[in-house]
Amino acid sequence: MFLGSPDNDVKVSFNWKTWGDGGRYWQPQRIPYGDQKLLDFRRCAPIGGWWKDADFYQVMANRWEVDYDQITTAVNKTSKGWLPPPINAEEIATGKQCFGLLSFGPFRLGPGMSLPFAIAVVGGEDVHHDPNAWEDLFDPYHPEWFYDQLDFSDLAENAKWARWVYDNPGVDTDGDEYFGEFYMCNGDTVWYEGDGIPDWRADVPPPAPEVIVIPEIGKLTIRWNGFYTENFVDPFSKQKDFEGYRVYCGLDDRKTSLSVLTSFDNENFNRFVYTVTSSGQSRWINSEPPFTLDSLRTMYGDPLFNPLEYPRAFPYEYDSVFYYFTAMDYNLSDLTDPRGIRKVYPEADDPGTDSALWSDDDITLEHGEPLPKFYEYEYVYGNLLPTVPYFVSVTAFDFGFAQGGIPSKESSVLNTLIECYAQTDADSVEAYDLDVYVYPNPYRIDADYPGHGYENRYGDEIPDRSRRIHFANLPKVCTIHIFTLDGDRVRTIRHNYPNGGPEASHDTWDMISRNVMTVESNLYYWVVESESRTQIGKFAIIR
Repeated sequence: MFLGSPDNDVKVSFNWKTWGDGGRYWQPQRIPYGDQKLLDFRRCAPIGGWWKDADFYQVMANRWEVDYDQITTAVNKTSKGWLPPPINAEEIATGKQCFGLLSFGPFRLGPGMSLPFAIAVVGGEDVHHDPNAWEDLFDPYHPEWFYDQLDFSDLAENAKWARWVYDNPGVDTDGDEYFGEFYMCNGDTVWYEGDGIPDWRADVPPPAPEVIVIPEIGKLTIRWNGFYTENFVDPFSKQKDFEGYRVYCGLDDRKTSLSVLTSFDNENFNRFVYTVTSSGQSRWINSEPPFTLDSLRTMYGDPLFNPLEYPRAFPYEYDSVFYYFTAMDYNLSDLTDPRGIRKVYPEADDPGTDSALWSDDDITLEHGEPLPKFYEYEYVYGNLLPTVPYFVSVTAFDFGFAQGGIPSKESSVLNTLIECYAQTDADSVEAYDLDVYVYPNPYRIDADYPGHGYENRYGDEIPDRSRRIHFANLPKVCTIHIFTLDGDRVRTIRHNYPNGGPEASHDTWDMISRNVMTVESNLYYWVVESESRTQIGKFAIIR
């Protein structure tokens, strides 16, 4: 399928070829008129061989013909300007091997010039739905008997989406105020064609929210603001399709290691309609955005209507139409449960999207910029070990685009991944002047720290390069020095987190000296220097 090129005034032709009577290639051709000539296949490659460039150019010089379907080869089309069928037309129509050539142009290319263009390879499901149709219906002289019962709707839908991804409908890519073509439906603008400028943008989930982590001893408070997330407009559906959030955690940064801790999603429901298609097939079709419970009760005039009482096995009949319903996700919409996701400012009102109208009481500055308190959420993850690193993330997902057959999409779990320790945060360390401490102390080689998941969780590092000694209760900005008992400096570590963050009170030493050597068993001194004070301590390494 040809999508486009820099020259929009392009004509497309599609031709196919097979071999006919006498062992020479044959293809459909128009009856020549004027100074046109029939294609001469006597110089083409023999059966089993490949065409050469001259052969391809000869076929492309057909003034943008689109050949008829192979299945209709035996039908005489001379009245429509085609040459009569070949002698072995029945054999060709029943599926003889053929080769296709998609060509487009014309283009003028000078020496050394190149031309970018885009094509899509498109497939579709459920074209065939009756395994006996070929035997029961196919007749090479009446191919429509078989052809008309085929279902190309999924193929056509996928082709439409390939074009829409290439050139998003309703998007002014080059800023000339032309958004493409549209039609009006029930007072709404429905865009079906783009502005002719490639976008190469597929349907995307809402952006992940702004996330911070507030560590404490034994717990992590994961906080985020969803202002940009919940007001994101989907480029295809042209609507805000935010559905919910998911909170993940793992003990390393691999996607497969992360598990869902909790989730929130709006309370809404998908409605499926029993439909008979043009080909006579019956289907349950969902082509609408999810419905809220209130909208369904208003629609059906029943204040007690419960959509989940009508699954597919027991559909709901209304005005002689059958429907069944499913929850969009899990409908976990309670934001008051202290054990789940909750609003940080439950009394805050939505101040709208115009920041010029926000007051100081409407906003929070916790994410480095003014954002509405109304969109501030948090989840408290407790009963954690302070000595273990945790990797947490918050994702956003939408309710999909049912009309286009696009399922719900979720932002990448790795986009907002944050490594943190369930230890005292740096602000508290500085406010209460807490002392630095080191662990494990002593560090014992025979303690099997990798086996217990404290280090080298991947198992892909050299053992002597994967060991870690941890420093906790660090100020945001400080310098860590490590010395032998004789006063020789072993290593210096610059700890620099002036803006704070979940790692601002913690750092590690890999037990490698400044000379890039593995350190030996010994007693070591550490010195932590900051603007406020200098702290000294010691630890042991036992090999």
